[in-house]
Amino acid sequence: MKVLVAGSKNWINYDELIRNITVVIEDLVSKNPDDKVITFVHTGSIGAENMVTEFIGKTESYMRQKGYSIRDSVFRPKTTEVIPGYRSTKDALMVEQGADVAIVFIKGSCKRTETFARLSKAYDIPTKIVKEN
Repeated sequence: MKVLVAGSKNWINYDELIRNITVVIEDLVSKNPDDKVITFVHTGSIGAENMVTEFIGKTESYMRQKGYSIRDSVFRPKTTEVIPGYRSTKDALMVEQGADVAIVFIKGSCKRTETFARLSKAYDIPTKIVKEN
């Protein structure tokens, strides 16, 4: 199971992040009980995406006890190509890889994460948007 994560750099609400990621994991597990590997893919930006790495580190042994492997994958494309019309080429390339679900944490008005959410929906990836003012 592959989960794409994008988040505003100024996201600070760790509790809200945990709550929403837990819901996403529970939903994925109920729909794909035979798939035992959950991989979170993100660009490694500060804020919400770093919190995902922290969450995975804290829950890895618990998930292993439940029979699941949880992984953190920082997306670092080898290309420096710029895709016209996209604020972040890295995000566009990451979404093009596909996923089972995307979760986007938006604080205030963040054009990058809002674009990521629109892009993931355009690629028919179920997308959960968590907004905070």
